[in-house]
Amino acid sequence: MRAAVALPLPAAPPDARTAELVGALDPTFLSLVGWDWDLGVFFYPRAHPVLGIGECDVVGCDKGFERTGPLYSGCRLRWNKSGLFLAEFLGAATRYNAQHVTQSLCRFPACGRPWRSPTAGLCQNHHYQRVQRLKVSVEEFLVHPLPIPLAGFGGCEVAACNRYRVSATSPYCDAHRQRLSKARAGRSFDEERWRLTTAPVSMGNEVSMRGLPRRLVAELLYCVQERTANGIKTYGFWLRTLCERLRALRCEDLDGLGDPLASGLRGQTATLVLTMRKMLGRLGASPEVEARKDVWDLAVFGFGGTANFTRIHQSALREATKLWAVDELPRRRGKSVARALQAKINAIAELSQSLRFQREDGGHVVVLLDRGDITSFCTGLAFRAEAGELSVYQWIRTARSVRAVLNRWRTLGLTARGQVLEGLRADFVMGAEDIPDEPEDSEAGKDLPDEVMRELCDNLDLLEEMSGVEVRVCTEILIDTGRRPDEVCRLPLDCLERDPDGSLVLLYDNHKAYRLGRRLPIGKATGAVIAAQQERVRRRFPDTPAAVLRLLPSSVSNPAGTKPISGIWDQHRSWVKALPDFLVPIQVQEDGRPVTKMLPFDKSRIFPYAYRHSFAQRHADQGVPPEVLKELMDHRHLMTTQAYYRIGQDRRREAIDRVTALQFDRHGNRVWRKAQGLLDSEHVRREIGEVATAYGVCREPTNVAAGGQSCPLRFRCLGCEHYTTDISYLPDLEAYLADLLRSREKLMSAFEADDWARSEAMPSEEEIRRVRRLISRIRGGLDDLGAEERAQIEQAVSTVRRGRGVMLGMPGMRRIGQPLPDVRPRRSM
Repeated sequence: MRAAVALPLPAAPPDARTAELVGALDPTFLSLVGWDWDLGVFFYPRAHPVLGIGECDVVGCDKGFERTGPLYSGCRLRWNKSGLFLAEFLGAATRYNAQHVTQSLCRFPACGRPWRSPTAGLCQNHHYQRVQRLKVSVEEFLVHPLPIPLAGFGGCEVAACNRYRVSATSPYCDAHRQRLSKARAGRSFDEERWRLTTAPVSMGNEVSMRGLPRRLVAELLYCVQERTANGIKTYGFWLRTLCERLRALRCEDLDGLGDPLASGLRGQTATLVLTMRKMLGRLGASPEVEARKDVWDLAVFGFGGTANFTRIHQSALREATKLWAVDELPRRRGKSVARALQAKINAIAELSQSLRFQREDGGHVVVLLDRGDITSFCTGLAFRAEAGELSVYQWIRTARSVRAVLNRWRTLGLTARGQVLEGLRADFVMGAEDIPDEPEDSEAGKDLPDEVMRELCDNLDLLEEMSGVEVRVCTEILIDTGRRPDEVCRLPLDCLERDPDGSLVLLYDNHKAYRLGRRLPIGKATGAVIAAQQERVRRRFPDTPAAVLRLLPSSVSNPAGTKPISGIWDQHRSWVKALPDFLVPIQVQEDGRPVTKMLPFDKSRIFPYAYRHSFAQRHADQGVPPEVLKELMDHRHLMTTQAYYRIGQDRRREAIDRVTALQFDRHGNRVWRKAQGLLDSEHVRREIGEVATAYGVCREPTNVAAGGQSCPLRFRCLGCEHYTTDISYLPDLEAYLADLLRSREKLMSAFEADDWARSEAMPSEEEIRRVRRLISRIRGGLDDLGAEERAQIEQAVSTVRRGRGVMLGMPGMRRIGQPLPDVRPRRSM
């Protein structure tokens, strides 16, 4: 039973803002926290998923815990000092020995005085009468005819306190009477101010808002209500500290606190003030009102973040940019709206800065702006880019943004009579010729080497240990599917489906291009990872409908599992830093000749988006058609996809230069001419003058023209002068020799066939001998190389074999791609 002293809050003249705040309060929320305007105490419900606090396991402790269970902080300190195991401490601490702060009325019927202690259950007078005079038990005393109910002394006169007085001689409760004695020890003491500003007696699940103005109380209640609705915890000790500071400074509203840090608040409590002010600013806000400000809260427009126009010095340009932004926002979508909008605003700010320094009037006279100002601005950008102050990308982006906004000003009619840019000259524009040429697409070429990918995949257990299972699952899906990090983080729980043929499909949304409900075929191993995560999420949030659950739910402010993780960048970076160096073969120059060494890979190149580049490059190297890869990557333009093929071609060209140094004819003789002048013709020949066979290449004109389907010798390549091979085909030659030997043994056994058919099918001894000799010569050429050259050749062979289309040696058989090296070899698909 709690105290219920109902003293009204300080009265204040009603105002529109207070009425708006009170009207925004949800009665259900007020009922949840036991709010009564006369009592003025906020009660934290014990079992609520956001506001709830746990019960302290120490018997008799009624304070509970908010963050670190299962003990209240005071009990935890006693446990730490005891040196006992938790079970031993809980068994020994059968009663909480600290002073009880809970207060309630005397158990004697109709008595209006507070009890002496929870143990006594009676007020001081009734306790004395029971113990000293009647000498009976409490139960007997309650029904004894002699005692009579006593009138109460009233409530404590401290503004924040809701406790009862304990005597007629003091206007305060027992706790504040003791505090007053200590406070009077100071040289100057204002008891009236002390009554208004001193803190209440703290309770574990109570926050007293008594003594605060009604508007300030409404602000606090509204903000906690909104935080709770968004699943954000507001711990009692944060709110209690804030109320005490507001009371001490006699603030009328939350803005009256000023700078939270300067007012004495620290840490999360200071942050709480900032977030509350943001919520209060959004209450009753409208896009029309927000658009008149120089700093916008984009939540009013339905987006996150802010837009800052303060760096645009000329008022006309600033107002025109605001009008452009109002027109631009409805066409924007996704999570990056604030960043994209601010980038264009910053570009106009760069133009504003240029006008400010280049013109005598600072650019404030709109009718005087002309082409010369645009030229000066472009020259300044070029100079800064040349000096290294701007990257080429920033230079291009700024110029494009300024051009787009200037053109849009005119189409919006802002230069017409009576508008903010009235009289702006027609030559104050940027043309396409003012935009510098864009460098080649830099997205491709950022893939990770296979050696790095394998090491990363082998250390996923460490990632889970450091950052949790959601981060690990997110990383695995990124590696396996090549989706963007934001697309994976926001996957719904039901993101796994099956096509009619039973194959698994990942459902995701392309937020960047706003193409929703995309479908990506995935392997069984990836599906197993997703299915296991689905089971974990269902166990964690059994009461939430699956339709609103996320596959990767956040662990912060997410009691129902409906909020996804915001990203894994920080966790991923910490994991990569914790791993040992990734050693990869890199070619360097020593004494004028190329040397391959195992050097550490730059860890800054290992980031979540790099998995998308690696996914695309692996498929491009495998020979997946550009149109197919475009669909897999969900690119908008084919040119973006083709960049990966250009990178792959450059790598294969370099590898061909190496492997053809070990090229052999059908007799096993080296035929490669090392003259650099013939190198380019070799690449051309490989493209249009040859066709791949199962274990080499054919340059016979009619067979090349027929795409490998018209061999005059019926695919007896080792007897043809048009056949050559190189070291990259050594595994295929070895496999072919093994196949010849198996076929010969099988035909020589009891195999039912006519003699002529057996004779035709029997591999000849000459063919077997030539294959063996060719393999021996290639191996000998490889053995003659040094360790570094051998490493270069092996790396080149791996590159050349990727995506190589080969003919299986029989007419009518299509070209197939050789399998890629698996970066996760221990997984079964």
